[in-house]
Amino acid sequence: MKKITFIISMITLCVGFSSTASAQVTASAPTTATVVAPISIVKATDMSFGNVAVSSTLGTAVLAPASTRTKTGGVTLPATTGTVTAASFTIGGDSNYTFIITLPTTDFTITKATTLETMIVNAFTSTPSGTGALVTGAATVLVGATLNVGASQVAGIYANAAGFPVTVNYN
Repeated sequence: MKKITFIISMITLCVGFSSTASAQVTASAPTTATVVAPISIVKATDMSFGNVAVSSTLGTAVLAPASTRTKTGGVTLPATTGTVTAASFTIGGDSNYTFIITLPTTDFTITKATTLETMIVNAFTSTPSGTGALVTGAATVLVGATLNVGASQVAGIYANAAGFPVTVNYN
């Protein structure tokens, strides 16, 4: 009888100490995403350095984003300025987002169509510089650059109809 009592006691102890233990539990998390309007860029105004006079010394005409010009070396900026404008781009997208502005970092060539003479445009700058804000869903980016004029550069109209690239991306 002692043996049966001992076995029953052991079974009771084992059953009493065993409990249901879970090694795994699950929780759920809702998922959401917000798709913002695509950012856009549209050229509003072409860049124009206006009239530039040359000498036998090379120089530059620097066009600021504010459409003002300065000169270096053998370049003269005549009183008859011609059309002087920085390039202007209209940026669109979701309000209150910021964006990064990427300007050309390599030389851009403009060519005189009749004789294929060239000049280099480089050192692009913008206002705003680097980043901008879409406060009301729109912004304007103004772009200036440096025109490198050769010594005794051939007179005429120089252009590049394809234009230079300006890229914007949400920040």
